[in-house]
Amino acid sequence: MIEALKTIGEYAKESFDESLLAQLADNPNSNGQYELVLLILFDKLDDQIKFKRIDVEEFSKRKLDKYAYKKGSPRGGDLTPTSKITELDKTYERIQKPLGKLCKQLKANTENKKTIINIFKILQDEKISEEIFEDLKDKYEQLDGNGILTIAVKDQDKKLYVGDFAEFTESLLNRYERKFYFKSSYNKTEQESVGRDNICYICSEKSSKTYGYVGTYSFYTLDKPGFTSGGFNRGKAWKNYPVCPECAKTLDLGKDYLEKNLSARFCGINYSIIPKTIFGSDGNNREHIFATLEYLEEHKKMSLNDDTKDRLTTAQDELFASMQDIDNYINFNFMFYEKKNSAFRILLFVEDVLPSYIQQIFKAKEAIDEEEIFQNLKNKDGDIFRMNFKFNLISDFFYVNQANKADFTKQFLEITNGIFSGQKLSYYQLIDRFVLHLQEKFRNGESLWYDNLKAFMILKFLNKLRLIPELGKERGDLVMKTKGEFREKIESFLEEHKDILNANTKILAFLEGILAQKLLNVQRKQTGGSATPFMVRLNGLKINKKIIMRIYSEAINKLEEYGANYYKQLEEMIADYVLLSDLDDISNNELSFYFVTGMNQASKFQFDKKNEEDDSNDSGE
Repeated sequence: MIEALKTIGEYAKESFDESLLAQLADNPNSNGQYELVLLILFDKLDDQIKFKRIDVEEFSKRKLDKYAYKKGSPRGGDLTPTSKITELDKTYERIQKPLGKLCKQLKANTENKKTIINIFKILQDEKISEEIFEDLKDKYEQLDGNGILTIAVKDQDKKLYVGDFAEFTESLLNRYERKFYFKSSYNKTEQESVGRDNICYICSEKSSKTYGYVGTYSFYTLDKPGFTSGGFNRGKAWKNYPVCPECAKTLDLGKDYLEKNLSARFCGINYSIIPKTIFGSDGNNREHIFATLEYLEEHKKMSLNDDTKDRLTTAQDELFASMQDIDNYINFNFMFYEKKNSAFRILLFVEDVLPSYIQQIFKAKEAIDEEEIFQNLKNKDGDIFRMNFKFNLISDFFYVNQANKADFTKQFLEITNGIFSGQKLSYYQLIDRFVLHLQEKFRNGESLWYDNLKAFMILKFLNKLRLIPELGKERGDLVMKTKGEFREKIESFLEEHKDILNANTKILAFLEGILAQKLLNVQRKQTGGSATPFMVRLNGLKINKKIIMRIYSEAINKLEEYGANYYKQLEEMIADYVLLSDLDDISNNELSFYFVTGMNQASKFQFDKKNEEDDSNDSGE
């Protein structure tokens, strides 16, 4: 990954007509809400500096190195005299803090240093400063929107910004480079880690200096004793991982580019994709990577306006769709991570995913999306919609950062890793989680229809990718004895979904779920749409082989009592599958899942529309 990150950093340097300063500076208008810049403009005549006026100009991203904005602490002020305007009087004071700090360090022996010191003196003059603030206030009140405040100097026909003064930029650049070799949190003897005349681990070239604290990502830590070569002194970290100054900056630029252009959200988790060639990053391979980076960058910008149907997640800026169009000489690493304050933690790293395999994932998704069971669905408001597979369906069961829910982020990431790396997944883990989720919703009196359909779609998708072998092979021909319109509808459904309903015991549970729902509908109709006494006999949807046999006989008896047993063909099918099923071959959670699936698909199987109850209330959310 380090080599790939270095290549990305080199691409960032070569592809953008920007100085290092422009790439290091923060963008004060990153959210698009600070479109105007107020300049406190000073006039330079010979060695004299005077306040000239307040200028207003439109913000330009090309001037990031000119503004040289770098966010600081709330108390200490920003790192240069450029700040986003919050409260005008406080911001006016804020831009003077870095000027004052710098002036304490400067001696007026150069023209630039004299200029900076004189500007600070003018701002400290109470009378002149008050005049400047009043002019600034008048201009600011005329603005429509937020603004940025900075200083500039008019020197003959040139306008000099903060970034044109090396005295400001050197402090930023030194501060930036300092993080590669200095840790203020370490004890005094370990704070600095600099090697001399060593081979850089990254470029394999000898360098006069190598730094020891280049922790681009958290691949190893120096926070515990014993992680450093040569004993317990962390100041010797350059022996572990020596990186020259140039490579340190390149890696850092690569990381910054990755976060800005090749990162997005994945079901509530941050992720980045890291392209690399199979045969290194020199010559033509380097050109291939650069072309791939450019393609991915453009696709991410365009994807914000795309239809979400072909996405693997609900995030609008996802990158997966673009990866399938790239040839197999490039493969991808996926890094899933979390950032809390200044801490960075890699949650999952998936290596060497080929574009051709991404294509397989999308083909599986497209095939499942087109199945009839997921088309022309109706929600509780009567609106028609269709389901499309997205990874968010999985996180609806394996909860990721959900309030008041158990955290299943680890399990969700294990499933994600299995899908992208082609590793087999546990069918029983999936079923168990589906059932616990559905049973909880049942206890809370919530609809199960949509969640059950999500689970069914997940199984179909994973089975399409051949990732859950425990699901079993597709079964052979159905049991066919008696004929009838009702039975033919059910058999047609079973045949259509034999990839999942692929065992006699699963079909038995599914058919009994249909029968139980038909009885509940009869009870609802006969009690005016309220009571369903048979619901308590379903044991909270915790089905086992004893309950599955009891439900069959009790449901038939109840239907006979109500004079509404329209389901002889269904009952005959169940009897057939009772004889053919070995209930010891299936887990209780499997019985529960396929039973619930039958309940939630019951409305598809109408017998006699003149006599049968209205099934519309067992579909939709």
